[in-house]
Amino acid sequence: MPMKAVLKLFLYCVFLCFSNLAPADTLAPIVYTLKQQDTDLLGQGHVFQVTSGTFPRNHSEIEMWLEDKQPQSRTSFFGGSFWFVIALENKTDLDELVLYPYNTLLSKIETRIYDISNFDEPIKQYVTGGLYPNEFAFHYGNKVKLAPNRSYVLIAKFQSEYFYTPPKLVLSSYDDFFVRKTSDNMIMLLCFGVGIALGLYNFLIYLGDRDKTHLYYAMFTACWVLAWSQFFHIPDQIFGFYNAHFHWLGFTLIPITNILFFNSLLKLKDTSPKLSRLSIYLGIVATAGAPFAMVWPGFGFIWATLVTGATLSLGMVVGIRSWISGFKPARYFVLAYLAMAIPNMVGNLTNLGIIEPIKMDLYLLGLIGTALDAVLLAFAVANKFSILHHQNVELTKNLEHKVKLRTQELQQLAEELRDASEAKSRFLANMSHEIRTPMTSIIGYADGIILGDIQPHERNHGIRVILQNSRHVLGLINDILDMSKIEANRLEIELVETDLFATIAEIESLLGKQIRDKGLKFKVDYQFPLPDWIVSDPTRLRQILLNLATNALKFTTQGYIMLTVSCNQKQLIIKVEDTGIGMTESEQKDLFTPFHQADSSISRKYGGTGLGLNISKSLANKLNGNITVFSVVGRGSEFCFTMELNTTEHTQWVNTFDDIRKPQTKELFSNNSQRNLVGRVLVAEDHPENRQLIKRILERMGLTVVAVENGRDAAQAAMDESFDLILLDIQMPIMDGEQAIKIIQATGVTTPIVALTANTMKHEIDRYLKQGFTDHIAKPIDRSCFSSKIASYLDIDICENIKLPDEEFALLKQEYIKGLNKQKDTLVSQFKQGDITGFARSVHMIKGTAGMFECKALYKQAVDFETNLKSSPDAFDIQQVEALLNAIDVILTVKKAP
Repeated sequence: MPMKAVLKLFLYCVFLCFSNLAPADTLAPIVYTLKQQDTDLLGQGHVFQVTSGTFPRNHSEIEMWLEDKQPQSRTSFFGGSFWFVIALENKTDLDELVLYPYNTLLSKIETRIYDISNFDEPIKQYVTGGLYPNEFAFHYGNKVKLAPNRSYVLIAKFQSEYFYTPPKLVLSSYDDFFVRKTSDNMIMLLCFGVGIALGLYNFLIYLGDRDKTHLYYAMFTACWVLAWSQFFHIPDQIFGFYNAHFHWLGFTLIPITNILFFNSLLKLKDTSPKLSRLSIYLGIVATAGAPFAMVWPGFGFIWATLVTGATLSLGMVVGIRSWISGFKPARYFVLAYLAMAIPNMVGNLTNLGIIEPIKMDLYLLGLIGTALDAVLLAFAVANKFSILHHQNVELTKNLEHKVKLRTQELQQLAEELRDASEAKSRFLANMSHEIRTPMTSIIGYADGIILGDIQPHERNHGIRVILQNSRHVLGLINDILDMSKIEANRLEIELVETDLFATIAEIESLLGKQIRDKGLKFKVDYQFPLPDWIVSDPTRLRQILLNLATNALKFTTQGYIMLTVSCNQKQLIIKVEDTGIGMTESEQKDLFTPFHQADSSISRKYGGTGLGLNISKSLANKLNGNITVFSVVGRGSEFCFTMELNTTEHTQWVNTFDDIRKPQTKELFSNNSQRNLVGRVLVAEDHPENRQLIKRILERMGLTVVAVENGRDAAQAAMDESFDLILLDIQMPIMDGEQAIKIIQATGVTTPIVALTANTMKHEIDRYLKQGFTDHIAKPIDRSCFSSKIASYLDIDICENIKLPDEEFALLKQEYIKGLNKQKDTLVSQFKQGDITGFARSVHMIKGTAGMFECKALYKQAVDFETNLKSSPDAFDIQQVEALLNAIDVILTVKKAP
């Protein structure tokens, strides 16, 4: 058999052996042409774990060498090593190619090429990597000889402490490789040159003007030049120094230098102190990882990726923020960050396999982006100082003019201060008069009461005079305090849900009577649609409207005062119109000036401090609104108050007055000092005879009484009228006392509310007080205790004897006894139906009424029965039921007896 045929048979057997070492076509030869010179061979061949570090010594050992090799699916960026095996058949006309590993950092790549077409050919060995001199400047790679139309097995051992990105391996023609890498080297050197030149330039500028922006820029460029130089092996290529532990030092220092730079460039400490502090903390944390990155390069890769990504994101935020705020150099800053972010993002997405691989070296792409970033940042610095220079020139040109204007302003300010001083002097004189007048009455009546000059029956009048004048002085003090807060910029508002119609109704309630008593007409004109609830400060809103309405009342002697309420999509509009004395245009200009009144004679004739309108306007501004005035002398004035309209989630738009919800039509009293105690009492009691008895007792004490039969009617009455005291029974039909007090208090009523209850256990009383009841009165009523408590809340003397005349009490008792028949029938029906809850409620009612009408035996049975029901609420005690019914029968029998 010819020698050539024997050789071909042997090669066929070798390939059969190789095919059994791994999945099908493991070492099937790859036909290599020039069209494939950009193809990543690592994706075409096979990667194995390194268990033994030796290569096959000759062609015949390849089969045995492959037997114990296990596939390796991926590399670890913490370092390691792996075998790469591929069979190639050179189908080009070239016998000299370049084997080029790139896109990674490697300590050593050792390659051996076995010519399986001719076993007599010696094994070719090649070495490249960071630890060895490379054939090509700044690049890995070896020039290899592969004869055309011959088959080879290529075995390479990749070793590294840091597989940061998946390696790529291409086989390229020497001419193409030389042209491409020469271009890459020029780009690389240009990028480094730009960085070094700009860094040195800015450092020299810093030495001249000591502006730290230039220093931080120089530090930033130094860090990124150091960082990227490791990836292109510049230290070992130029200085013969190589150490993997320095690869991430520059990248871990980039965040702190970059953060210091943009803090200075964008004046972040002044424009956003919080972002400035956050960025500094980030820079400190990033720098703290530098020692660990030097010890463990794999950690350095993760750490640098995280901190540079965080710095880049934060820088974009502050850059865009500064750009939007009008700082023009920030536009270069944002573009610089985009130039650095986009190439690195492309590299990361390529490494992750999300986008298709590109031919260009990803490290070179990242270097280009960083260099472009440095150039654009240099533009930002230059633009900033160009703006500063222009501002300085303009400042110099306009300095004389500004000094002149400032002199004029100081002269005008001096005149205003003189006017303000005169106004305050007038104010103090006026205030002295305003305070001394009511204090004269207060001191005079107080001395009279103490010395006995005022008779006992006149004391209540004297006390009312003292109270009224004290409230007047308190109002003056409150105005002064509000004015002081306004001048100190410490007047605060509290925005809450506010009942618009209730607020207007309160103004009408507080001032309507005073206006009508003066002989004026008063009207509130609602121009629908209007929101029922708005977001505002109800206290300040009332204060504004009271000031405007009181001002109209003060200066109007005939005609009318009218409030007009309307709104548009953005504003609530309330106008206060009067037919008073009016004002001239010059008087209107200074109307809202503190301590000012339209005419000095006004304070003597009408009184007042001159603070009300100024305070009102300041409050309106706090509510995002304003107060304007239109006035004609002799015809009256119109004050227009506007405020920003904000509605709530539950706001309803009211189209007619009938649509206004009931709770909004009540008369509110946010401050009891706004009305006098005149002895009006509201009583809610479901039992008619009890209700009549309590009403008559109160009337004998000289009080005006409104009596209702359930909590719903009590709540309605409290909203429709004003009372000085409210007595609520706890257990009532339709709505009980506990439900009623919630509604009454929710509408803003601050009248004392006393619980009428037959429940006298301490824990029950405590519960009522926590719900808002001011006090409680136990049933049956103790007349002496009842009189004392009522008198303590009202401006009346304690009645020594409030007992009704015998005839009147007997008639009420007869009506009560008549009703016992119906109560007995109810009890029997509830007992037969097993309605324990209803039965207990009926017993409680009897307990609360029997004692009131001196039915002591029935009262005692009801008390005992209720006590047992509370201890055993699930069953009737038959004997006690019979005893209770018998006690009712005894009363009914006595009534029927002749």
